[in-house]
Amino acid sequence: MINPYTLTKEQYQELYKEVLTFSKIGGVVADEDNLWKMCDEEFINELLPAIEAEDKLKVIDGNCDSWVTIIQLHNHYMSKPSWELPYPRVTYATGLYELEEMIEKQDPKLVHNALNSLIQVSRVLAKEYGYNLYKAIKEVNRSNMTKFPTSKSLIARYNDPVNFTQLAAEECELKSNGKYKNVWAKRVIPFDSKGFPGEELVVFRADGGKGKVCKPQWCFQEPNFEECWV
Repeated sequence: MINPYTLTKEQYQELYKEVLTFSKIGGVVADEDNLWKMCDEEFINELLPAIEAEDKLKVIDGNCDSWVTIIQLHNHYMSKPSWELPYPRVTYATGLYELEEMIEKQDPKLVHNALNSLIQVSRVLAKEYGYNLYKAIKEVNRSNMTKFPTSKSLIARYNDPVNFTQLAAEECELKSNGKYKNVWAKRVIPFDSKGFPGEELVVFRADGGKGKVCKPQWCFQEPNFEECWV
């Protein structure tokens, strides 16, 4: 029986690849400043306060979002994906401290140990709060991909095959109630692992394309953790 509170090597590789697919489509693979900013937002500002408050829903969400951001950061600095499942060599408390120190100092020298620390922290949190770690991260990865509507769906939405990206960017910004400014839209064709092209998607990013990936109100689906509790 697979331990629901940790990951097998195969699960780890699957989730890592899903995160890289999201980051490549979103255009944040080499966006160093934004990667650090996202780690600070998800781990420092969301996960740590959730742990302190013992808020199980915010803990599972913050834990999974931290996986997404720290994997992107790790892949950026390590130059290539890490397919070997890292062995958790630290305690829970040490892992929390090392991740916090790495993010606050934005120290690239500490990034190589980030996944080791994250796995140990995640194991303890998943067991403490009773959730299946693989299912939870899988659900967040699914949710993240709903940030990218297809060009086909937007052409149908606006009945305009020429200006649909501009119209969608304007609507995304308007319906964010001030959360996103100067929203930028870009058409992207994703490719699968064998190099075959998929259906064209549209990516929205704030701050003229330099900010975070936006969540279009009309298509984004929040993660549903109902099936993740053990």
